[in-house]
Amino acid sequence: MGIVGTMLARLKPQAMARALFATALAQLVVAVVALIVGMQHCPGSSVSEILGVNGFFGALFVSSALLFRRAKISDSR
Repeated sequence: MGIVGTMLARLKPQAMARALFATALAQLVVAVVALIVGMQHCPGSSVSEILGVNGFFGALFVSSALLFRRAKISDSR
């Protein structure tokens, strides 16, 4: 999702921000699907681990999106 979004955005800040927000949303969907199918019952994974790992990467994608949004704002000035 991130690679396709980057290619479609052509590295323009506003489009990159949208692509990264979409990637963060996809990361959230992955966590929800993992919990729905019962991955927390597999050995070595728990609800907190699933949410923690996916939340960590989702937060990184959102942080990057906010930085791209900020770059767009400073670029337009």
